[in-house]
Amino acid sequence: MEGKVIVTTPAQLQEMIGDAVGAIIPKLADFRRKNEAVESDGMTVEEAARFLTEQGIPTTRASLYNLVYKDNIPYRKFGRRTIFSKRELLAWMEERMTRPSERRAEAAMRIATSVRNKK
Repeated sequence: MEGKVIVTTPAQLQEMIGDAVGAIIPKLADFRRKNEAVESDGMTVEEAARFLTEQGIPTTRASLYNLVYKDNIPYRKFGRRTIFSKRELLAWMEERMTRPSERRAEAAMRIATSVRNKK
């Protein structure tokens, strides 16, 4: 193309550029997908214990294994490895969290039941 002059209309130039960009975008998207680090939600026992401790729930590896043994915490097994999901652990913590209003309602129900039983 050296030394050649191409004469086009603005519409033709815009169409050529659009075609060229349209052809390269899927290739760029593929390249990006292949080279992006995959964000993993999985955590090892050590990472899960550290995560729970950071969330305000002091946890050791032994206590996590105990919860797994009792099936009281969400986990997955891959062969002999125990894996935890950050999202599932957050949902588990939210489930187990008691709110002051809930505690007051529970206490009121226990008092009412106790009074009924005494009559």
